[in-house]
Amino acid sequence: MTDIRRVLVIGAGVGGLTASAMFARRGVEVVLIERRPAFDIPGVGLGQPANALRVYDTLGVLDEILAIGFSYDRMFLFDPARRLIVEHKFLLGDNRVPAFCALSRLQLHEVLLGAVERAEVELRLGVTASDIRQEGPRVAVQFSTGRHDAFDLVVGFDGIRSTTRLYLVGTVFTPRSSGYGAWRVQAPRPDYVRGMEFLQGVGSKTGAMPLSNDLMYLFHIRPEAPDANFTGQDHVRLLKERLAQYGSYVADVVASLNQDSDIVYSPIEPLLLPWPWFRGRVVIGGDAAHTFAPHLTQGAAMAAEDAFVLVREVLDRDGPIEDRLMRYSMKRYPRCAFVYTFSGQWLHDEQAVRSAQDLEAARAELAENASARIAASDRILNEPI
Repeated sequence: MTDIRRVLVIGAGVGGLTASAMFARRGVEVVLIERRPAFDIPGVGLGQPANALRVYDTLGVLDEILAIGFSYDRMFLFDPARRLIVEHKFLLGDNRVPAFCALSRLQLHEVLLGAVERAEVELRLGVTASDIRQEGPRVAVQFSTGRHDAFDLVVGFDGIRSTTRLYLVGTVFTPRSSGYGAWRVQAPRPDYVRGMEFLQGVGSKTGAMPLSNDLMYLFHIRPEAPDANFTGQDHVRLLKERLAQYGSYVADVVASLNQDSDIVYSPIEPLLLPWPWFRGRVVIGGDAAHTFAPHLTQGAAMAAEDAFVLVREVLDRDGPIEDRLMRYSMKRYPRCAFVYTFSGQWLHDEQAVRSAQDLEAARAELAENASARIAASDRILNEPI
């Protein structure tokens, strides 16, 4: 379609960068705004599954990602002492695309930013959209700089605290704490950590994901108060206390923690916005529309898929723009709802292990069924989008 000539993308995370590059590569004039004045990217690492890697392949950056990151094809479930319960070989990927490639969030961002720059997207840092108004076939936007502009389409990939979502639905759908939180810290990778690992404990779960030949990140998931705010507190002491039951490399990481350790804590706040994910010519994707428990490692992947499907539906389909945005919403909602439900149930099941007896029951159940369960998810997520 030729009616979408100028697009504003709000938010320069994975979804926003991917959408901006894809629109611009198709000849659309793209303005990308980011509220942060500089790209000091928070976060530790991201495992990128095959479905995300295929999207990055369409941008021409797959080889760069594979050269930087650590590719792996299996998951391991252990008990707190790292005694193996079950090994699962992912049914994701193909001869070109590995099942997973993990890298730091900053590295992935830099790769996607390079794609944006090569596509000649206009990038404005330290800028937000202070007002959005539909005016006929155009969307009028006032920016925090005082500047006014107009676009054929406004795309919000502005995260879990999305202001674009407020334009769509107001305050009725907002992220709320699940009562669980995630701790993360980077650490040296032992040679024997060669894929994603989960260590099921009593009252919590921990594990690791390799990021390179030398580096991994350790994660820990457990109940935390909905209003927990650990800013300025002793992260080292708190994380050491929470990891006390775990052995093997987890104990080694605990022993190495000090005040220079870059420990990151964030609450788990699942959100799934009912479709449609648009109003007029304003549409959202990524964390603005959905956030998940981290268990399937699909948060960034779903944002990248959103961007790919949105560009395809908007530029390659006929009919009024509202019909094309409705098709985008209808295509994306069921897949995201699957990830939301599957990962959320996994979170609740693992956190229900509250005693030694629960742990033994969980060990038997995981040994019997976990690989088949994950395989079912693999088959769904490996399907073309």
